[in-house]
Amino acid sequence: MDDMATVAAVRRSTRTRPLSPARLLEDAVTRAGLWQRLDERAAGDPGGLSVLVTPGTSTYGDLTTAVSAVLVEQLIDLLGDRGYRNITVGAARCGPDVWLEGLGLLQTCRRLGYGGCTQRGNTYRIADLSEDVEPARFPTSSVLHGSGMSRAWLEADFRINIAKNSTHPEFGYALCLANLLGVLPQADKHHHYRARRDGAEVVVDLLRSYAPDFHIIDAVVSSHGCAGSYVGKPLGTGTVIAAPDGALADMVGALLMHVDPVSSPLNARVLRDHGLPDDYHLDADLTPYQGWRNPPRALVEAVRRLAPDGRAHRLFSIASWQVTPGAAEVTDPALARLSRLLTTLIRVADENPAASAALCTVVGTAASASFTVRAWRTGFRKEKVRRRDVSLAVDPDAYSHRDFDRINGLLQPLEEIIDALPADAWLMRWQHLDHSILFGCERTVNAPYAEFVRRVDISQTISYMADYLGGRVHVVSRDVQGRPTRQIERNLYLAQPNYMAFYGGPPIDVCKLEKISYEERSQRIAWQTVHSPNGSAEYDDGSVVFLPADGGNRTRIVVRVRQRFTLPLTWQVFRPETRPKLREPLVQDSYQRFFTRTLDNFEAQYEGRPYRIGRPWEKQDDMLAAELPTQRLTEAARLVRSVTAQALAVSKLPGQLGPDGFRHVAPVDVPSRFGLLEDLREELRPAVSGFWQGLREAVARDRRSR
Repeated sequence: MDDMATVAAVRRSTRTRPLSPARLLEDAVTRAGLWQRLDERAAGDPGGLSVLVTPGTSTYGDLTTAVSAVLVEQLIDLLGDRGYRNITVGAARCGPDVWLEGLGLLQTCRRLGYGGCTQRGNTYRIADLSEDVEPARFPTSSVLHGSGMSRAWLEADFRINIAKNSTHPEFGYALCLANLLGVLPQADKHHHYRARRDGAEVVVDLLRSYAPDFHIIDAVVSSHGCAGSYVGKPLGTGTVIAAPDGALADMVGALLMHVDPVSSPLNARVLRDHGLPDDYHLDADLTPYQGWRNPPRALVEAVRRLAPDGRAHRLFSIASWQVTPGAAEVTDPALARLSRLLTTLIRVADENPAASAALCTVVGTAASASFTVRAWRTGFRKEKVRRRDVSLAVDPDAYSHRDFDRINGLLQPLEEIIDALPADAWLMRWQHLDHSILFGCERTVNAPYAEFVRRVDISQTISYMADYLGGRVHVVSRDVQGRPTRQIERNLYLAQPNYMAFYGGPPIDVCKLEKISYEERSQRIAWQTVHSPNGSAEYDDGSVVFLPADGGNRTRIVVRVRQRFTLPLTWQVFRPETRPKLREPLVQDSYQRFFTRTLDNFEAQYEGRPYRIGRPWEKQDDMLAAELPTQRLTEAARLVRSVTAQALAVSKLPGQLGPDGFRHVAPVDVPSRFGLLEDLREELRPAVSGFWQGLREAVARDRRSR
């Protein structure tokens, strides 16, 4: 099959040559080589080959946003004509389908037209790809390592992925690759595959381990406009696209929309890491669709600025779907109103410039607020920042043992320079070198060396660093005791220095080769940066050494690094290298703060104290019930109404009326109108007392350490 030609076929119905959807489908899959690939896989037994068809089924009463069930059943008939009768339809849902939970997926599929039997009598099963989940063999380098997949997906002999032809307010367009997010098992796709993990990395790793065998795009009736994947806006495009490769099918689909295929960050990542097939062929007319409207660039950029792991992005995603009348009125009326506003603006924005401007303004304002919140948390509320699950982002097989073994030799000249620099009062040394920073520091801690190296794993040094957000480690080799000696690691940190987040500075995201050695009187880890997925760093090389001190009664930690991080555009224009009197104090202060906290973390690891920043992701399987900002707004409105009602309530006057005509009131007769404030005070009392107790314990601990 590897020698079979890779063809992307486009069949179109025109005024001069009108074709039915069934004919478009048959011609497209035939020209793209579906039958040859199926026959080769079946090896003469088509009835024994299990075929899984996964059409996009995300819809809220608007069939325009879902793949046509009629087209899917026509494909099943074509398969049946050739003897392939062991067919399962696996429903793929890509959106935050909050409103469908009560209905159930199988019932929803029936409403979409999937009845289990075609008009020609070919039967098929319907499978919920979020059920009957089994462990999957994703490698340790994968962002999906440890995740499962539906048994229907894992055991299928041949998988056909069918996507709807539609625009998307964040990706720009959403076709076959975007539809693959829907075949993953977790019901809340946004939480698990867009927020906790990067959607592009998820798709890349899925293609590497469990890729579909064939892809089809249903463009008979497309959904275009500002958010065609969310709010249906039908356009008769009379087209079916078919290809054995999803990236190739999406490239053709994007060209027909008259957009750059790499304008979608999801597709750009797949094209970069997965690439297109060798020697592919296009059997296609790529004339763009007449009357097609893509999302405004301002809207796409605004939505991308909404961090996927934030509530604002989740709120926009949910509210942009059409709300079933009455579904959210009782539990979250604010969300229902916001949904009606957004869907109304989306529907008219393409023809109404004022509505388009209003939509972009609403989303842009939310994006600015979200950006400010993220920057504030980076600098001042690090416990609120979400940690990240990531892939390794590099191919472990691309590096030999020699690449790891030469790291120490590459670092040695730089370490000699660092050691020769004068140390300041904090035993820290630093120097500019070729637009990068050479830095070194050390600390001797009151911990016996043998016990310190037992509790503090040298191979986990990167995760002890300050502002560590998460990462992934792939061990390449181990010694006879099972300890890692060579490993590849990807690690993420908050923007450095933290205030760079206010200027748009991204998190530090680097992939490193690491060499680890265990000697009788020392342990050492040295690393070299080989890739930065987000371009945040050019250099982030260095080493950490554990050494015995005072005859082994204490432990000496030595850190040496070379770093060069990419500055935000504002600072690039400012050119701090031309203002050394301003730059040098800033550099010295930022490095002193970062590595002081890093050395503190080593001690905390030894003592068993918590030191990690950020919030871990919830353990529960779903986050469909996660609180949204509109829920807080609803509760706030209810609270205001309650307080107002109490304040305006007419009650019996206190006290007793005396014979002199005056009302005599005792203190106990006065009713409390501040019950809510009293309750709030009682709620805050444990937190306040706990704060002061913690402060007293910290002061006592500092005194003991002196």
